[in-house]
Amino acid sequence: MKFSALSRTGFAVALSAVLASMVAPTQAETLDNMFGNVSPSIRDRMFFRINYIRANVKTTSGDAYDVTGPVISRGEIAKLGTGGSYNYPRASVGVRRQYSTVAPLFDQALTDDADAGCEAERNGLGTPCGIRARGQAMVGTPAISLGYYFDDDLSWVLEAYVLAAPMSVDVYGEGKNQLSGHNIMKLKLLPPTAVLGKYFGDRKDAIRPFLGVGGSYAIFFDVRATDYLNTYQGGASAGDTTISIKNVMGFGPFVGLKADLDSDWHMSVNVGKLRYKTEATIVTRNTTITKDSLVLQDFGINAQNAISAGNGTITPNGTTSLMCDLAAAKYGNSTCNQGTYVRKQSTVLDNTLFMIGVGRSF
Repeated sequence: MKFSALSRTGFAVALSAVLASMVAPTQAETLDNMFGNVSPSIRDRMFFRINYIRANVKTTSGDAYDVTGPVISRGEIAKLGTGGSYNYPRASVGVRRQYSTVAPLFDQALTDDADAGCEAERNGLGTPCGIRARGQAMVGTPAISLGYYFDDDLSWVLEAYVLAAPMSVDVYGEGKNQLSGHNIMKLKLLPPTAVLGKYFGDRKDAIRPFLGVGGSYAIFFDVRATDYLNTYQGGASAGDTTISIKNVMGFGPFVGLKADLDSDWHMSVNVGKLRYKTEATIVTRNTTITKDSLVLQDFGINAQNAISAGNGTITPNGTTSLMCDLAAAKYGNSTCNQGTYVRKQSTVLDNTLFMIGVGRSF
């Protein structure tokens, strides 16, 4: 059974109201006990809310880029062949002569792709151009907030969302590449948030509009690469690709309404904007490029033509055999392990928050 976005929103609102009616008396009693010794002058200005928060997320991602350099650098390509300085224990003399034939093709292909706009290829074969990401478009969580009014008119207020369930988020590949549309990352997000603002009108008004500004600290944890991303990156075994995301502050405006139900209880609806600018660091160990590696299909058209030429000139799948020989020459490996490589990617997350809550004064 499928529901429209509007239906899901309505269901979330209804569920929030039902849960609030079930747990609010218990929460109220608990909080009354917790704050029973607080001075009445302070306690009379305090309130709590049970909320449901839904976030619509727009992702603007930069291109992933190499930090530790490309897997196959331009300088290494220049050392290919019989006249080069590398010793290839895996390759015969005849194959090394063919490397000498293919090396200029790769060198020219990298120049042509870079001149055509893929500047990353100027240094060699590393992370292809145009590798981007987009976050899950909609996430939601219940939350409990505590608030305090700074004046007797109950106008100026600070509200802090002190307890919320972490949000599980999926991240997908974006762009014209083999990652596009595939789930490449899973993470959990906990964004403690505080909102400072003003309720307009008189404290006796049944409905009062609200305007404020919010600040939030986004905490990213339990971040992991999917098997699909790990394979794309060249991870030889499960778990070879790990990801960390920088925790960041975000700020933005909030507007809303508060409607009194009686002298103690009220409902609130708020809409807010928060922007996070963060950065992901992707580390792949035991990097191994094989003939089936999808990354080979995402280089520029000239590099892809050179790869095809290498496959035909050297041996079937000759380009990846060349990469294996480079690994052996550089590191003395008996395998095709190219080692560890680090990439980074900057991302802007624009969040539109829809918040509905049921609250009670102390």
